[in-house]
Amino acid sequence: MLAAAAAAAIGCGDDAPGRTLPGFNDIPSAPSPIQRAASAVVRVRTAGRYGTGSFISPNGQLLTNNHVLGVPVCPLEGCSIELTFMHQRSQPPGERKTVWAVPIVVDVGLDMAILQISSNSVPLQTPNFLGFRPIDSASLIGQHVTIVGHPEGHVKKWSDGVVIDAAGSWFKSTAFVLPGSSGSPVLDDDGNVVGLLHRGPDDLDIITGDGVNVFSVGTSSAALTAKTQPSIPDVVVSTVASTTAADAVTNNAVFQNGRVSTANVGGQSTPLILLLAQACDAGLARTDIKSPEDLTSALQPCYDGIRWIECRTDADPKPYLLTCPINDEAEAWAARMKAVHQHWRDLNGTLDLSPISFGIAALATSKLDGQVRGGQSLLGAMTAAGQTMTFSVANYLAGMAVRTYDQIDTVDWLRGYASQPNWERSAWDITSAFLWWRSNGVVSSDEAAHVEDALWTDANIDLHAQLYIDEAEFYRGR
Repeated sequence: MLAAAAAAAIGCGDDAPGRTLPGFNDIPSAPSPIQRAASAVVRVRTAGRYGTGSFISPNGQLLTNNHVLGVPVCPLEGCSIELTFMHQRSQPPGERKTVWAVPIVVDVGLDMAILQISSNSVPLQTPNFLGFRPIDSASLIGQHVTIVGHPEGHVKKWSDGVVIDAAGSWFKSTAFVLPGSSGSPVLDDDGNVVGLLHRGPDDLDIITGDGVNVFSVGTSSAALTAKTQPSIPDVVVSTVASTTAADAVTNNAVFQNGRVSTANVGGQSTPLILLLAQACDAGLARTDIKSPEDLTSALQPCYDGIRWIECRTDADPKPYLLTCPINDEAEAWAARMKAVHQHWRDLNGTLDLSPISFGIAALATSKLDGQVRGGQSLLGAMTAAGQTMTFSVANYLAGMAVRTYDQIDTVDWLRGYASQPNWERSAWDITSAFLWWRSNGVVSSDEAAHVEDALWTDANIDLHAQLYIDEAEFYRGR
């Protein structure tokens, strides 16, 4: 895995007992100024994604990326988001708070967004906030910087490096980042903001004969501070303005985050779930699919529609809008979910298990009923395809509380994971399956914890799995 190779290439940090996460360090190991600055950094959750933001005022002004809370995510009128505070080691699991965020400043070129955060219509009081040291990107070359964020949406970490290049308002540093860290502040050694993280590498030119030369890209603080006056570009979506059905479907996450269920299509208030259903049906009806990528694009409205659906009254709350189709529409969405799976099977034999398990489960009235319905659907599709047992399949079965498949006891099969070839590449699925079984009361907390500990201390698992297990261990108080 590229991330694991990249992490190995840049050394190890000082992390929790029993496991080091290469390239990422826990907040208590940071220098004091960085620890103080980290208290202003929060995890951001919207429909379908996680990101990072930081408070830059005592009254709830949040700095993040445009691509986290800007044009493609949060409407002009504001959006509902979930913030997790102090989600870091040395602290109890962070407080999750659903708040309202209204864009104040958005700049798509700088990939920046500043939003006013309110709770119950009152600006959020944020005594932990960051200050800026305005500096242009060229002047940052050669300076040491630290990035604090939530890689892959997990426990807060810090990584550091040196600024090595600059172009316009953007700069490149050797600090290692992953998705989920987008929107993180880039700090100087005194804990001042000198930049805003945008992204990590996405090109193969980082691979060398010795490993991987990782880097991250950000916007300089001088460019950010020059844009602090309210300014919203025309491309920011409004949920009340007239739009087309196609644009509403494309921007459906903006409506979902804005907790708006209808779009003004040609003067007619039209439910988003209906527009998504129509677009999904059109994608399913296509006969000109030329590639897997083409099929993914055709089925995107189907996947988006599934994200909107939740009928289980005991489901975990989400910060964004959800809906529950009833009667004929519920049956129609169940048919669409099964058709999505069938399209992939017809194309190349792939089983798209999420729609026919978790998607079907979301149409049920309770978690228990959802497991039954989703499990039946999953078993039917797997049996029809003659699917063999794999770690990924075992994870789906565990999620639907299906213990037996093809006369195989899934739990016993998972217990012998170390006897399976290349099991290390499936550490995420193994961990997730045991957590599902623990939540379903099939295995004890001690047994699940034993598996977590064994995987967490294994140097062969990839960074994606390490971060996931690290989060699970954090909630256990490890």
